[in-house]
Amino acid sequence: MNYYAYRFHCNPLQPLGEILVSELADIGFDSFVDTPEGVDAFVPEHADNEMAVRDVADGLAYLGTLAYNRDFIPAQNWNAVWEADYPVVTIEKRCIVRAPFHKTDDTYELDLLINPQMSFGTGHHATTRLMLTFILDEILAGKTLLDMGTGTGVLAIAAVKLGAAKAIGIDIDAWACRNALENAALNHVDIHVEKGDATLLGKEPFDYILANINKNILLADIQTYAHCLNKSGTLFMSGFFDADVFDIVAAADGCGLAHVSTQTEDHWAALKLIKK
Repeated sequence: MNYYAYRFHCNPLQPLGEILVSELADIGFDSFVDTPEGVDAFVPEHADNEMAVRDVADGLAYLGTLAYNRDFIPAQNWNAVWEADYPVVTIEKRCIVRAPFHKTDDTYELDLLINPQMSFGTGHHATTRLMLTFILDEILAGKTLLDMGTGTGVLAIAAVKLGAAKAIGIDIDAWACRNALENAALNHVDIHVEKGDATLLGKEPFDYILANINKNILLADIQTYAHCLNKSGTLFMSGFFDADVFDIVAAADGCGLAHVSTQTEDHWAALKLIKK
């Protein structure tokens, strides 16, 4: 997948940078890196809309000075970017997410081998870590699980390694689907992966649904997720900011889902919801 990188210069850095990230996430941006000057923001080529970015920038002018440069990043560059600076990710001593070129560490309860290639979901983003933290606390033995926006497949793979009987991953990107299957093979587990979105759902119910996407898609699809949960099934959601929790919880309540708990990291949030 090709990307555009918008390199923003923010003065002052905060709160301008933080609000900028929230606004950009609502128009399709899916990755952000803080810099000394501001924020580097990345959007898939198919979702790029520079006019919308300019509208966001103009709308934040009251907070300070905001300027940006825009660069095209071809898909083939992502492998080199990942391998050049790709640290392991750990969650306490419970889970390690590493690439094939990292050494094995047997001190962790759960070892996840992920070759990211051009897909997102390596554990480096706060939302992935939050979702992993949630499922590490679940008893997944014998359960069925759906991973929406599976990316690298890391969450579905983790679930199977924790005992899930069946895990299905769905992603709109064909490369992500291939990458998820390759990563499943690296971990010696089986997951089923399909290219598509929530329109694929409805054929079977699940004990668990994981949806780490973005606020707009989650709000659009939450009714479908609720419908596809078994009685007392669990929905984990992330990909949005802590400021959005109220809106997500309100939508969930309207779909027959009870809010159990919230976790946050770096202003990102994740929710645990149970079917009433």
